[in-house]
Amino acid sequence: MSENRDGMGRAIGPVMTTKTLAAAAGILLLSFATGCGSAAEDPTASPDRVGSVGEAQGSTPKVDTIKVSKCFYDAPTGQMLIKAASSDPTAHLTAYRPDGTYQGIVQNGGGSRYGGTVMGYIPSDPHSMLIVSSAGGTISAPTTPFQP
Repeated sequence: MSENRDGMGRAIGPVMTTKTLAAAAGILLLSFATGCGSAAEDPTASPDRVGSVGEAQGSTPKVDTIKVSKCFYDAPTGQMLIKAASSDPTAHLTAYRPDGTYQGIVQNGGGSRYGGTVMGYIPSDPHSMLIVSSAGGTISAPTTPFQP
């Protein structure tokens, strides 16, 4: 993994590629499922508020909250319909399968005529999807059979 550098050439953090982000998402999901990591260490943390962004010395981490209202899997077509919204309207939401495989971008707070974002082909029901926000929030949403 390479590093970002500021104007003076100082390292300011890693460059997150899709592959490293997917690996991080898998670790977050594993931590959540096993009770390890920040959610277990902080009894007030909820599953949709794991992670942080923009942490500065002496400041409180700011993390958005993600709400998922639809996470439907359609077995005949292999498609997912996900409707999610972040408390940060500028956040970008990304969906991952439980094994960390990138699935796609989720429209924040809306969706076109389907009332959500239609994801591409998935060979079998993943039973849950991990939604990761660019503003630091994550949530694991169980899948349910498609309901027209």
